Amino acid sequence: MIVKLLAAMLVATAPTLAIAQPPSETSALATEAYPSRPLRFVVPFPPGGTLDVLARTISHELSASLGQTVVVENRPGASGMLGAELVARAAPDGHTLMIGSNTLATLPALRANMPIDIWRDLAPVVALGSTPTLITVHPSFPARDFAQFVDAVKKSSGGASYNSPGIASPPHLAGELLARAVDIPLVHVPYRGTQPAVTDLAAGHIPIMMAPLNAVIGFVNDKKLVPIAVTDARRTRYLPEVPTLRELGVAAMPPVTSWFGIYTTGGTPPAVIARLNAEIARIMRLDHVAGALEAQTFEIATGTPDEMAAALRTEALHNARIVAEANIRVSN
Repeated sequence: MIVKLLAAMLVATAPTLAIAQPPSETSALATEAYPSRPLRFVVPFPPGGTLDVLARTISHELSASLGQTVVVENRPGASGMLGAELVARAAPDGHTLMIGSNTLATLPALRANMPIDIWRDLAPVVALGSTPTLITVHPSFPARDFAQFVDAVKKSSGGASYNSPGIASPPHLAGELLARAVDIPLVHVPYRGTQPAVTDLAAGHIPIMMAPLNAVIGFVNDKKLVPIAVTDARRTRYLPEVPTLRELGVAAMPPVTSWFGIYTTGGTPPAVIARLNAEIARIMRLDHVAGALEAQTFEIATGTPDEMAAALRTEALHNARIVAEANIRVSN
């Protein structure tokens, strides 16, 4: 399981997210009245991307199971921090949720002045799973395999531009790591979300993208984009012929995976978090939901709040080193 594999890497000195403790009698009473009003489900990225699709899939089923409307609200900006702020400052009662990626763990290393303490003000609810990251190029770029890709980038005047869904997203970090691992001049061009980035790639406005697989697989299957390599630890079953970077000899680069989870406000009663965890984990395994997510090349891997917190602590330590070495920053 993705989350358990990440949790196994946990370093004890890392910061701690608010973790749900065993339900007490008080929190059990809080659960009896939950939910008492519609839920707000924040997506900190634009409509149409992986997180937006996941949130809308889950919200429909969660509304039915909880008996309350679940309203999805897109709040893009600041690499996901605008959405995280909304959730962090909400009432700690489980009525405000956020879907987010492992990028969240990188934000403290990026910003000199964090508006919130993500380790205190947010609480993990449930990990959802992951989607592979694919190095892909527009057909006009003179590369059809990894060796040609490296050669073409080295010959690019001033370096070859690549885009990603945003600053410090796993695809962005994959590009930074790759540039260092094989000594090629890749120039990052951040976008505000996956869909705008894919649109420009498919139109040939930018030659390379470190892309969530679900966003580009249709173009790849239609021969409108060229797959070069997978940055994950193993090949993806959706494109089994595409090798991993490790298979291609890039041993110096660790695997990079985009994984996702749901958060609520820090201080939310543990019993409310436990109920949300159980409900969402069940929803993820409904046949029609699993089928829809499979069509999105999404690998389901749910877990406990503790496992999700452990995975985020690991990401925070690992990605802080990458951010420092690459001198990545976002405006406050």
